[in-house]
Amino acid sequence: MDISKEHLIKLLNTGTNQYIIPFFQRPYVWKKEDCENLLEDILATYEEGKIKPQKEHFIGTVITKINSSSTQMAAKYNLVDGQQRMTTFCLVIKALANSVDSTVEGANFLIKNINSSLFYEDAYGKVHYRIIHNRLDKKSFDLVMQSDCDTDIDITSNGSKIIDTYLFFKEKFKDFTNEEILALNVTILHKFPAINMVLDHNDDEQEIFDTINSLGVKLTTSELLKNHIFNDDETKEHYKEYWEDIFEVDEETVKFWNTKKTAGRVYRENIDVLLYCYLLIEKEKDVSLEHLFKDYKAWLKDKKFEDKKEFLQALKTYAEIYFSLPSGTELESLRFSDNEKRFFHIIENLNITTVYPLILFLYKNIEDTYEREKCLILLESYLVRRAVCKLTTKNYNNLFISLIKQLKEVETPKLIDSLSEILLSYSDDTSRFPSDEEFKTGFANSVFSNQYSKEFLFIITLYHVNTVLHDITSLSSESFSVEHIMPKKWQSNWQANLTPEEKNYRNQKLLTLGNLTIITRNLNSKLRNSAWAVKKEILTEYSSLPLTTKYVNSPDWNEQTISDRANDLYATALIIWKK
Repeated sequence: MDISKEHLIKLLNTGTNQYIIPFFQRPYVWKKEDCENLLEDILATYEEGKIKPQKEHFIGTVITKINSSSTQMAAKYNLVDGQQRMTTFCLVIKALANSVDSTVEGANFLIKNINSSLFYEDAYGKVHYRIIHNRLDKKSFDLVMQSDCDTDIDITSNGSKIIDTYLFFKEKFKDFTNEEILALNVTILHKFPAINMVLDHNDDEQEIFDTINSLGVKLTTSELLKNHIFNDDETKEHYKEYWEDIFEVDEETVKFWNTKKTAGRVYRENIDVLLYCYLLIEKEKDVSLEHLFKDYKAWLKDKKFEDKKEFLQALKTYAEIYFSLPSGTELESLRFSDNEKRFFHIIENLNITTVYPLILFLYKNIEDTYEREKCLILLESYLVRRAVCKLTTKNYNNLFISLIKQLKEVETPKLIDSLSEILLSYSDDTSRFPSDEEFKTGFANSVFSNQYSKEFLFIITLYHVNTVLHDITSLSSESFSVEHIMPKKWQSNWQANLTPEEKNYRNQKLLTLGNLTIITRNLNSKLRNSAWAVKKEILTEYSSLPLTTKYVNSPDWNEQTISDRANDLYATALIIWKK
């Protein structure tokens, strides 16, 4: 292993050096704030260099490995680590070259001088880029490298982060003189050193990747797994079919798999959630999200090529299912009759994402849409009832693993019946299906967070408006906020001669579902605490939902009416969430 301190001029301007970004590397991900920080470092280094000529700005480690196709005509290196930084500096240099005022004498020589860091000519005069990008980023990177002072790159036609970065710096350099552009280019090439680590043919790239990750560079599980499983020629042949076409076919797909969602108490990218679900289903026991790659390595350790191919085929199936599940903006508006969307809306808002392995298993094994929906409706009832009854979620990981394990023994046509039988057979508090009476008590007495309360009331509202009497049957939960009918600060306008015990009872009762509704805007404190005579007019103005309007004509609002309304809500809930 050859390690040395090198400035960018040595890395980019030496002979026929060419850096190839391996296919398993992540796409380019720099954001505007990253570019702003780098620009600040470049300008600061330039200004300080006028006073302290030895001033430098260290840019970290660049790790390369000699490529097997390297020849005397082209010294090719795989860019194992540092591709984000090296790509960015090339984009900065290209932005400088394209910002030169070509009308000034000598401008052509200046442009050629700056561009010399980005290209080299072989013995036949053919031009080669210093950096060869992979798949998704190649088109955008090549487009920038081929541009000149007169090229107008249309960001709306591409929208890639590569072009975003280039256009950011080009905009920043547009008012610089040619002398300033030359000075900045010299600063970048001579004042930004890196530790250059060159691996030879015998060095293990996978070990380097693992070490980088253990030292805190945030390589995701998917990036590590991709490198690990496609590290031989036999599996590499299947890369496009079983990885690129699934996870990296275009920028929209990449964005989806990189989008984070809650996984327990942390946020994880969709692709890591998928990988977690798959391994859990296969092993039939919980796996650690924190050590997911380590678990995969151990699981794949003794597998032959055919086993790995079978894994990739199954992962592709699960990925296609996961990608098709309603999420994000699809859940912003829904009807009660949208059984699938309603289920995913509920588990997202109640934060019960631990059910995803079970859902993926059911989707993979039940092709009939109607049968799938029956499973979702059953699970929805089970999870909502447990939530309303305030039963623990701590055992859900093991619970869903147990369900998967038991359902694997069942013939596909009988899955829905078996799922129902298993859920109804549980008797422990950690897993049982609450009875109707418990469910009723939960509606009467349980106190929930605003998010939970809003979700229960929103679904009940969807059921209410799911009738021919209403023109609008599709609603968005984001349009509503939770409101206490009797305010928490009731003492100011809701005077009553109550004993201390009665006050405590009221203070507890007003927090329950019977006293909560959803309206289309937040009320200010004055309106929120108004007396009932005023409050009911306000509620009428801000809500046309039966959830509210059915009760605004009540002459009084007290503990009894709260209990009566809780019973009404329960009656509707019993229709929605059957046992």
